[in-house]
Amino acid sequence: MCILKRVLSVILITVFFQQIVIAGLPNSKPEWKKKYEYKQMRKMFTQPPMFYAPHSFWFWDTAIDTNQIAKMAREMTKQRLNPGYAHPRHSEAPASAFPALPREQWLSPLWFKGIEKAVEVAQNADMTFGYCDEYWWPSGRADGRVLQQAPELEATSLVWDRIMAKGGDILKLPASKVTVAAKISAEGLLLSKTLKIIGEGKSFKWKVPTGRWIIYSYKIWKSDIESKVNYLDPKLMDVFIPIAHESYQKYVGKYMGSVIPGVFVDNEGDYGFKMAWSEYLPRRYRQLKSKDIRLYLPLLTKQDQEGYWVKARYDWFDVVSDIYTNHFLGRVNDWLAKRNMYYISNLWEESLLLQTQAVGDFMRAQRRVTMPGNDCLMMYSQNVHDFKETQSVCEFENRPFMSELMGVAGWQMTPAQMKMTLNAVTAWGVTHTVPHGINLNRKLETIPYPPDWYDENPYWRYLHLWTDFARRASFVNRQGQLQTDILLFNPLESIWALSEGYFTSPGGDEWPQKAVEINNTYSEAMNVLTKSWLDYLIADKYYLDKAQIIKSEDGETKLKIGKYQFSLLMLPPLFVLSRSTADKIVRFAESGVYVLLLGDLA
Repeated sequence: MCILKRVLSVILITVFFQQIVIAGLPNSKPEWKKKYEYKQMRKMFTQPPMFYAPHSFWFWDTAIDTNQIAKMAREMTKQRLNPGYAHPRHSEAPASAFPALPREQWLSPLWFKGIEKAVEVAQNADMTFGYCDEYWWPSGRADGRVLQQAPELEATSLVWDRIMAKGGDILKLPASKVTVAAKISAEGLLLSKTLKIIGEGKSFKWKVPTGRWIIYSYKIWKSDIESKVNYLDPKLMDVFIPIAHESYQKYVGKYMGSVIPGVFVDNEGDYGFKMAWSEYLPRRYRQLKSKDIRLYLPLLTKQDQEGYWVKARYDWFDVVSDIYTNHFLGRVNDWLAKRNMYYISNLWEESLLLQTQAVGDFMRAQRRVTMPGNDCLMMYSQNVHDFKETQSVCEFENRPFMSELMGVAGWQMTPAQMKMTLNAVTAWGVTHTVPHGINLNRKLETIPYPPDWYDENPYWRYLHLWTDFARRASFVNRQGQLQTDILLFNPLESIWALSEGYFTSPGGDEWPQKAVEINNTYSEAMNVLTKSWLDYLIADKYYLDKAQIIKSEDGETKLKIGKYQFSLLMLPPLFVLSRSTADKIVRFAESGVYVLLLGDLA
């Protein structure tokens, strides 16, 4: 009897200390930050931490029932599936056809009772549970509450009228945000040295100087982006974070950084539409470029004789990317980091053209968050393309890699497809899998974006076999490091320079053949290398600027970035390259690093 009491006492003390660690003692390190020595990792392989098991994308898409939430969370943990991320949702169909989470319940006391129920279940199973920071998507709106509090944060873009005139004409020009004029060459190109601001605010008259001139009148337009909010205004996060994140701190703050380890920010990317605008943009532009952005707006849509249009477009996307990355992604990331929590992104990686339209600088945006990720819908897992840039950031920055799996795949999803997906994303380096999804609403005929990964499926009772495989695969990927000596260069700046059609076409989706060729060759290089069983990483200008030339232990000249060494640099077709990057590539080649050209460098 005494022995039994002693054993029970040891068990209770052990559980007590485990719970203290889970609750987040000072100096405790969350699992997603841990790295293990090889011997320890090998011992842990059969039963890695439950954090590495998949995390369900859990759609709270009907009225809150806390008992149902607890029941479903328990069923998930039985299958060793983390309850994942609560995503408040409606559907785009009429409410009469599809249920929805009542808007007033989101972030209400009832909402947080449901959150607490799921947290308790996850904690008892030594698992984790997080949240999405937006009702529906994209993030940053707080379901319209941001604009209710601060209507001045509505998204805006610039639109313009263009007038051709000749010397001596007297023009009556309309009121505008800014009016810019430039002289035109005999070939019809702008003469950038003649660019000047001739008006702003009220309407005015202007006598045209000698020669042929073009006049642009720019006006503010409330752009029709889905979010409705202005991601280029730093004040956006001053309103959004208190609504969408600080409420969690109030209700469940004791779990944040432990049982609630991080947040899924469901925002594939949208800095604004075409010539997105905020009053902060020209100030930041002047800080970074020491120039007046307004003076160079015409060069976004028309070429000049001197060729400055290339630099003007680069500068515009560079500053827009800086603001979007640091004041939207970065502000939320930093708020979470202070609480020892991660930020999951699921940015679109589908093409350089789409990246330019959505986030500006994709790899820069991924570097700014603690857990970069991608949106891998349907069976896109079988194509390496949408993983490789994010994987490269995760490798170079030593960060976990999330993938949102198999959403919108329909009811035909099978265990074979589930295993194919898991095999593929493991090969692509993913360390945090988020199957899409499980619906709180259990009327299956009203689920708008199947599949649904819950107990109506005949495989549900065996799902632990899939989740256990995923847990081990994610654990090994996270503890390991990719081995490759091939580096592929990301030609994003060339796409920025060729963006005239993006600004001028009605849908913003027209690109010149050169841009399409660059993107296609770059994408095909990923596919060909992968099909040839040759692994590789991707470097943008940021990483190439960090690269050093070294001699390896066997005397071979290599290009070194952090822990990685490369003997081959592959260059897709390029239209433009910064002088510093070009000089560095030449030095690589002269030093003995192989540089393979996949097309014209012009």
